[in-house]
Amino acid sequence: MRNPSRSWQFIRYALPGLPLAALGLPFYLYAPLWLAEQGGYGYSIVGLVFFAARMTDVLSDLPAGAWIDRYGSHRALWIGAWLLIASSASALVYLPHPWPLPLLASGLILLMLGWTGITVPWLALPVNISFSALDRLRYNSSREAMLLLGTLLAMVLPAILAPAILPSFLVLLLAVLLLTVCLQGSQAAPASTRVLSFRVLLTDQRTRSLALPWFTNMLANAIPGTVLILFMREVLHAESELGIVLISYFLAGLLGVPFWYFLARRVGNLLSWRIGLCSSALLFSFAALLGEGDVGWFIAISIGTGLALGADQALPSAMQTALAQTLSKEQGGAVIGARMFALWSMLSKAALGLAVGVSYLWLGSQTDGAVPPAWAISAVYVVAPVALKLLVFLMLGRRSIVTLEGGGQ
Repeated sequence: MRNPSRSWQFIRYALPGLPLAALGLPFYLYAPLWLAEQGGYGYSIVGLVFFAARMTDVLSDLPAGAWIDRYGSHRALWIGAWLLIASSASALVYLPHPWPLPLLASGLILLMLGWTGITVPWLALPVNISFSALDRLRYNSSREAMLLLGTLLAMVLPAILAPAILPSFLVLLLAVLLLTVCLQGSQAAPASTRVLSFRVLLTDQRTRSLALPWFTNMLANAIPGTVLILFMREVLHAESELGIVLISYFLAGLLGVPFWYFLARRVGNLLSWRIGLCSSALLFSFAALLGEGDVGWFIAISIGTGLALGADQALPSAMQTALAQTLSKEQGGAVIGARMFALWSMLSKAALGLAVGVSYLWLGSQTDGAVPPAWAISAVYVVAPVALKLLVFLMLGRRSIVTLEGGGQ
């Protein structure tokens, strides 16, 4: 019989994912366009400012991880990071634009720093509070399910709420975020005085073996998101159906999480992840055959690949948690969790940035006019991610990763 208090522990840990995803999706998808067109800054200025803020964000992960490993994640840290998010997000939404560019950049940087201050200790928590392979899987699966639920919420709300109400909804989401991060409590400074340096972390063969497929897979996931709107508009001629496509994809992802959880319990995280990679690559490859009028088939493909999304998120995170615990034990209980997940966070953000650069450089090189040809869009949207997914599948067959799967039980 399942212990209700144990179930609540997994739910409580996952809860910040809902407001984080519901706040994060509008920021990444809509804020740049709104600032460029409605805020009065223009596309070039917004692109430059966001790029500078993002680079600062990437560089903040490792120092944040080092600080958390040394001093712990106290409730004061959660609240301080929340204050950065709440103040900067509220200013960006409610104060009239345009601002002086240094002020706009500062607002974005503070918002991203607050985000790092919450996400890095939150991602690292299972290293300290999970005591078995099943615990690791439950914590990470619960978190990813809640993030997917928050993403769905962010997509559905604009469709069911009046536009005038949406800015006020920010206050509610911020309040929910504060409540859920406070529920995480405080992780005291570690009893061990040993804190592993990043040099030890980066020279470990298992870390490097897992980091490369993680980065490559994040790149494979980020590229389609970068050019999705272009694919819908220029290849399928169905930009108006974008909302249905996204909701179908993320809803399938949410519904697929229990399947990957139970599969991983039977055959392990590594094999389950590889199955997810192959199924996703196979299904997504059919999108290369689509053209005008095929939006129904594209929605079906989105549902199929969405079902594999849970394998892409929860399973590698469980493996990363196991690796952090293994390294800590091997080093006499040295603290490593926050630094480990700061590294994964930095790699994810770098993949997002690289996806934009690679995609648009390719598209720009293939066009003489304003819009790239359909074949070039399909190549970057479909062929590149499929090839990268298959490459990750091969990377995960290396002995160093297979050995990792068997550790930390």
